[in-house]
Parts: sequence; C-alpha cells; structure tokens
Amino acid sequence: MRKLSACSTAAFLLFVVLASFFGVNFGKGIAAIALFLASGLLFWWTVRATKARPPAIAHTNNVPTMIYADGPYAYVRHPFYLAYSLGWLATALVGGPIQWIPAILLIAWYYKTAHEEEEHFASSGLAAEYARYRDKTGLILPRVL
Repeated sequence: MRKLSACSTAAFLLFVVLASFFGVNFGKGIAAIALFLASGLLFWWTVRATKARPPAIAHTNNVPTMIYADGPYAYVRHPFYLAYSLGWLATALVGGPIQWIPAILLIAWYYKTAHEEEEHFASSGLAAEYARYRDKTGLILPRVL
C-alpha cells in the first residue's frame, strides 16, 4: 500500500507539473473534469456503500468475510479501483503523452490488485457465493450483457 501511495503521489506531481507547464486544452480539460467528477462521485458512493462495514485495506492477505453487492458493487466488484482509474485517465488526458505512462501503470496495478483480491475470495468460505456474484458483475468495468 505504501508503494502504491508513493507511486500515486509521484504520478500526481508529474501531472501537476505537466498541466502547469503545457497548459490545458479546453476540450481535453472538459473531458478530464467529467472524468474527475465521475471518479469522485463513484468513490463517495462506494464509501457510502461500505460505511457500515468497511472493506479490508488493499494489499493485505485478509480472508474475506463478506461480499458487497449493493450500490456500485451491483455493477462492478471493485468500484474503488474503477474510481481511481477514471481519475488517472483524467490526468492522462490533460497531462499528455508523458502522463499516460504512469496512468497506465497505476491502472494496471489496480487490475493486478483486483485479481489478487479475487483469489482471496476463491479460497475463502465465500467462494461459491462469490462465483455467483462474479458471474453477474464486472471486475472493474460493468458487464455490458
């Protein structure tokens, strides 16, 4: 978790420098604002959905004891990671080609972490119930069909 936080901080600082130095294209700026808003709304919707039973911290080997299936979890199994990914996509739109590198690396990190968390569910007492839930929802992106 510390490594992810440090990498995220560095990537955000790079974004600030790039956006300050090169300026912001109006169209890309509007798209980035929309992505940042979507990211924030999804993040806080997910916080609200987990307030009564906060999830385990990422990158821990905790054995899952519950399945979230309400709120944003009705659409994706890892809505926090989707929220973070939307935010990084926004930075890449504004920051330009250089910012795409950390954005893609961080989004890939979230996908890797999500897959690791999926393995924890597969080896838990919730495996069968989680398999049914997994069949109905997307990992990080909602299922279309």
